[in-house]
Amino acid sequence: MSFVSVLPVPAKFIPDWNSRTLRCFCPMLAVSGLIFSALWLMLWLTLTHTPTLSTTLRGFFMTLFTLGLTGGLHLDGLMDTCDALFSHRDRDTRLRILSDTHAGSFAVIGCVLLILAKTLLFAELLNLNADTLTLALIPAFSRTGMGALLNTLPFAKPDGLASMLGSARNKRDNVFFILVMILLFTFSAKTLSLTFIVCLLSWRLVCLSVFGGITGDLLGAFVELSEAVMLGGLVISSCM
Repeated sequence: MSFVSVLPVPAKFIPDWNSRTLRCFCPMLAVSGLIFSALWLMLWLTLTHTPTLSTTLRGFFMTLFTLGLTGGLHLDGLMDTCDALFSHRDRDTRLRILSDTHAGSFAVIGCVLLILAKTLLFAELLNLNADTLTLALIPAFSRTGMGALLNTLPFAKPDGLASMLGSARNKRDNVFFILVMILLFTFSAKTLSLTFIVCLLSWRLVCLSVFGGITGDLLGAFVELSEAVMLGGLVISSCM
């Protein structure tokens, strides 16, 4: 939580980064998702009982909360991914763009579109009185998918953040991810489960075919994009 969020974690609870503790990193991403889900749930319940504010403003507060909770960590990954993905360059150049600290036009466009999309989708779900538990499970899905991608895909760069965090990954942890996914599928709507599977398989294909593997930025982009797509899926299912 000290790495993937801005939540204060006492220093005595933060272990040293070494091969022993890094073995827990991938599985703990799924656990962190459950914590994010609880926080989403609390804010969502608060906003649904604040009818004096417009749904658009409440949707923006929800979006601001989801981005602020991570300190923009995943949004930064999405912006870098947009610049690299839409550069239409070769694989090596795209990987160099991912490491570039400067934001290009595609990064800005992707950032603006994501914030607008999440705001409007949250607002629409407030209007539709969407199922609270199903919506709250979205960050649990996205973080579980992030952990599964980090644990299974090859590293696109030998010296990147993903290769460092996943240096002690274990194939046996895939059983844990499968069990968590089954648990989430059990308590969520079918639409959300199907949307998540499509996002996970599609992003896996993009990472392998375009970048040759996974990077930290691609993991962050998956979180942001999958959450927006799952929100869109809930809007569609709520309208049917």
